[in-house]
Amino acid sequence: MPESLGDKAQNRLILEQIGEASAEIAINKFVAQHPEVRQSAVVAEIPTPLKWAGGITAALLTTGVGALAFWLVSSVSQMQVTLGRMDERMASYIETQGQRMNEIDRRLDRYNERLERMERRFPE
Repeated sequence: MPESLGDKAQNRLILEQIGEASAEIAINKFVAQHPEVRQSAVVAEIPTPLKWAGGITAALLTTGVGALAFWLVSSVSQMQVTLGRMDERMASYIETQGQRMNEIDRRLDRYNERLERMERRFPE
């Protein structure tokens, strides 16, 4: 008598259950014989000195970043003051140079007038 499709599906279901049960039994026997496999599943604890070292390092880095930020702010503030002073000095210097140039131009004009008068008096 030929087997029907229902018999094959039923046999397959029974064999899968038997296979899973035998695999579970084999794994349990293996773990019982090798306890180190069970211990590897435990998460390792970080040693306390390493935790302290990490905390100290983090604190130092945080302090360093804060000090760097403070230094940058104070440096920029000092640069602004310095640039303001330089602007004032430059404006004063430009004004003084303008006065000097005006004085030189005035004197040159006066000397040119004298030369022109002398040329009129003593033509060549």
